[in-house]
Amino acid sequence: MDDMINKLGASFERFGDATIRNAPAIVIGLFFLVASIFLAYALRSLTKNRLKKRMEDMLLVNFIGRMVFTIVVVLGAIIFLNQLGLGAAAGGLLAGAGVSAIIIGFAFKDIGENFLAGFFLAFSRPFSIGDVIEVSNLKGVVRALNFRNTHIRTVDGKDIFLPNALLIKNPLINYTRDGLLRHNFTLGLDYGEDLVAVGKSILSVLASELRIEHTDNLKPFIMIESFGTSTINMGIFYWVNELKFNGNIALLKTDVMNAVVSRMRKEGFNLPADIIELKIYQEGHPIPVNIKG
Repeated sequence: MDDMINKLGASFERFGDATIRNAPAIVIGLFFLVASIFLAYALRSLTKNRLKKRMEDMLLVNFIGRMVFTIVVVLGAIIFLNQLGLGAAAGGLLAGAGVSAIIIGFAFKDIGENFLAGFFLAFSRPFSIGDVIEVSNLKGVVRALNFRNTHIRTVDGKDIFLPNALLIKNPLINYTRDGLLRHNFTLGLDYGEDLVAVGKSILSVLASELRIEHTDNLKPFIMIESFGTSTINMGIFYWVNELKFNGNIALLKTDVMNAVVSRMRKEGFNLPADIIELKIYQEGHPIPVNIKG
């Protein structure tokens, strides 16, 4: 027991002596490490400010800023390790540990995959900050692109962090790439109504709504979608340019639907509810019916 305590004490003594001998190198290494962190922050801010003046894509600006920050910090860490005398040892481990490298490679496969995917997303730019995207049935507004994941926020306030590789491997829907998005709703009409007159009335309502698009290729239109049990179902379609419209899209759709229904009622068009037909197959057993006027 005494021998083990003596060996442990000797080991700590040797460690203390080595630390005192290497104190200058450790201090210099720490100085370079701290200086690299401050330099990384400064270069990131400088890079982002310069890029903001030359490009409007904040997604790419932020990604490049993070890359600059990471590279400078890694260089500072390498200098720090070299000052501690660990640079050669680390190089020898990387050169000789083939099996370990394979194990580490498999362990960090997902991290490396997502990092490379984030790099390609930043430069291919299939979306920008503020775009509405959908991938794997997850839909939301893009808030940020990080090295490992992409941050989106759903309409009901949920923050979702999608692995970047998921966006590369799966079909990605961008609803607002050019700002144009088509909306539609269905209106049920009585089978006895004049559909031509109904169509003219609906189109006149849409023509008076200046918040939707009215250019040649983006004019509102209507079409018969289906014949229901009690109604002829007409689809009403219109386009909205979200780059020009800064309001709430859901409220705009509510306003358009309300205006159409109000015009239908004003002009006397019937919008019936579902009609249920009741058939009695048992003869001789009448069902009493009481009709109140």
